[in-house]
Amino acid sequence: MMNKPLVSIVIPARNEFPQIAFTIYSIIADLESFLKPSEFEIIIANNCPSDEIITKRALGGTTDYLSTRGIYWNRVLRYFYDPIAGNHSTRNKGAAIARGKYLFFSDAHMTYSPGYFQRMIRAIDETGGIAHGTIGWLGAYPPGESMGYQYTIKLGEEIKGTWNNYVLADDYFYIPLQGHCCLGMNREQFLKYRGYPTYHRCYGGGEFYLDTKWWLFGSSVVVDPKAIAYHLCAPRGYSYNHDDYIHNVLSIGLALGADEWAERAKINWLRTGRPEVIERLWNEAINETKTDKEFIANKRKTTFNQLLVDRPWDKLNQKRYGKSNSAMLIFHDTLLPLIKGTPAEEVYNNSQLQKDLEKFINENLSQYVYRRGYKENSVEHNKEAA
Repeated sequence: MMNKPLVSIVIPARNEFPQIAFTIYSIIADLESFLKPSEFEIIIANNCPSDEIITKRALGGTTDYLSTRGIYWNRVLRYFYDPIAGNHSTRNKGAAIARGKYLFFSDAHMTYSPGYFQRMIRAIDETGGIAHGTIGWLGAYPPGESMGYQYTIKLGEEIKGTWNNYVLADDYFYIPLQGHCCLGMNREQFLKYRGYPTYHRCYGGGEFYLDTKWWLFGSSVVVDPKAIAYHLCAPRGYSYNHDDYIHNVLSIGLALGADEWAERAKINWLRTGRPEVIERLWNEAINETKTDKEFIANKRKTTFNQLLVDRPWDKLNQKRYGKSNSAMLIFHDTLLPLIKGTPAEEVYNNSQLQKDLEKFINENLSQYVYRRGYKENSVEHNKEAA
């Protein structure tokens, strides 16, 4: 059992009993169809647990419930404890101790369709990048248009992606980004690219960051519509503070070299007040991302804005299938009236970055602008208000 496995699956988990036991055995049921037990490992990152305190094994179970069983002593299942409650940083730590050629991340409340991991490994081998499974939420069946295949890129008020169900083909196809409840890649590549952000304070932003970084570095991201992962539980067990999320969004924008989009997100949040808080979060993000920003700038093959213009995922799909169907939504015309008379207006008017961004949007992304030509005092707006 001391030989290096082929596949490592890292599962960050905080107070995830009993669903984590079901997730583990769903993974095993698929892996053992083509691998020996010595050829895979499942690593549970027991992330700042409190279930050991609030319950006893005899009364229910804990995240480390299986650590005294044979699956643990055989090294098929491994555990480590991370005292910091951070999903993204914990994934990095799990990747650092993983031993497999192929590295997968899974939420602790998943179940997987037969053949999932074989299809994902094939996609990783053939594309050399990140492979995502198709997501079905609790109650979704049979597979079809209700599944989550990719994200729509949304910029202008934040930096994020939102689910859409655009399926392009029966085999894997290229996407800009997707949710991270189940994904895989070559482990050496993950370590070489330095994985997830280390400065995040809560869940949010890491998905956009990681997939975009792969594209910036000249790699790729795909989804396989037949590799289906069912997401069975909504809670993540982590505390959540919206200011931490704001920090995450500002930091990924700055780290990825999308400074003008990060500042636009800052301006969007400034319009609702609390300028001293937003300014503090902005300055913290600038300081905390310096090293990562420099690393990405030195390694990238293109810039963030050029990536939006080129959309290599569409070009690769056109080459492979003769068609493409990704989506993008830019908030600009509808945002400008909202900042009038708010603390954000002066920042916007005095920013050269925003002047450059407006020019870039109008020249390159006009077709993606939400409600292009919208004016607060337009006839159409007044009719809607009436």
